[in-house]
Amino acid sequence: QIRVHMAHIGHPLVGDQTYGQGRRAPEGRDPAETRAFEALNAFPRQALHAGVLGFQHPATHKNLRFESPLPGDFTELLEAVSHLSQ
Repeated sequence: QIRVHMAHIGHPLVGDQTYGQGRRAPEGRDPAETRAFEALNAFPRQALHAGVLGFQHPATHKNLRFESPLPGDFTELLEAVSHLSQ
């Protein structure tokens, strides 16, 4: 649902081939922007990550919480685009 919603409001996830409809970042205005856009276009999968998930176990009713750090490729992508204006 996240992927569909984001695409519906005009902000598909980076790397989402199904709902992103092949959208690509534009040409950069300078070398740094070009490198950032190239990193976005080359990202090999959907840029979607759950840092924290939690739920109540259906049988034990114990609250469970799972944390996962950002994968290395996400960290690299964020570094590549961190200087872009909002």
